[in-house]
Amino acid sequence: MSDSLATAPTIVAADPWRRLLGATYECVLLFGVIWFADYTFSAVTRFQGEPGLLRHAFQAFTTLVLAVYFVGFWAHGRRTLPMKTVGLQLLDANDRPLSTARALGRFAAALGSIVLVLGLGHEVHPLLYLAIFLPYAWCFFDADRRALYDVVAGTRLVHLPVAPAPRRKPLRQ
Repeated sequence: MSDSLATAPTIVAADPWRRLLGATYECVLLFGVIWFADYTFSAVTRFQGEPGLLRHAFQAFTTLVLAVYFVGFWAHGRRTLPMKTVGLQLLDANDRPLSTARALGRFAAALGSIVLVLGLGHEVHPLLYLAIFLPYAWCFFDADRRALYDVVAGTRLVHLPVAPAPRRKPLRQ
């Protein structure tokens, strides 16, 4: 057996609980990102939440901030801080880092599923808001533990063990 095959790390799909932990940590960080971005938008445009064209611009701006954040971190093997902490990596179907287009496709698929569910819950019946968990719940039944938006985008989330921190030498006394 060649050395490259013997030392190649095995790629393991991220389990649903690790996904949930990463998503929770991501929400905590995104609160600050979105708060500062939206505060800046509101301060510059004097937007105070009233309906109209400025509200649509505000929503588009917030979506753009999220797209830049996620696509920027997912593309070309980069990872967000929660992904690094929890040991997650996004790969395409061939186990290569995502291209910018595929990262954008994953973001669009995830955003589309959220918007669809919110629209159905508002227009059809409020109980349909519970369907917001269906894309995530898909990973409990998928053989490769992919969420529904991963299936649509042709991506997968894998677990990479986090390397332990190097030990410091004790200070001389």
